[in-house]
Amino acid sequence: MNILFVCTDNYTRSVIAELCMKEYLKSTNNNSVKVASSGIRANSDISKYSSIHFEIMQELDIDTSDFKRTQFEEIFFEKFDVIIGMSELHKDYIKQYYNREIYLFNEVFNGQQTPVISSPNSDDFLEQMNQLVRYINNSVPYILKNLEKVK
Repeated sequence: MNILFVCTDNYTRSVIAELCMKEYLKSTNNNSVKVASSGIRANSDISKYSSIHFEIMQELDIDTSDFKRTQFEEIFFEKFDVIIGMSELHKDYIKQYYNREIYLFNEVFNGQQTPVISSPNSDDFLEQMNQLVRYINNSVPYILKNLEKVK
């Protein structure tokens, strides 16, 4: 199975999901699943964005060395069996520009039609990012298990 996570800039949520899943697949010797991430505007300026999520993942022994931003393209519908958006914005974008349906991350994880929230301007940003990385990382086994039921 080939899985693609999609977010806006392909810098935070989709990248965390990709790298956490890659680490989980490696730790469980699962070679049957390939995973990647992309963004609906992966050519955006991210120079003012925090990179703290990379440090948090590294503290959790999640390899971040193969990080690269990738712009979402129509060809991905052929390359990936499952495309998972991190929020309604991504789901709506794909529907509007490609007339295709994709899953939401939380829809696959726990059956809820809710976004994975990232709060870049919050007062407790470090704690929010810690929670975000851990939330996504802890959900990976369930995402894989639930996708097996869907596919």
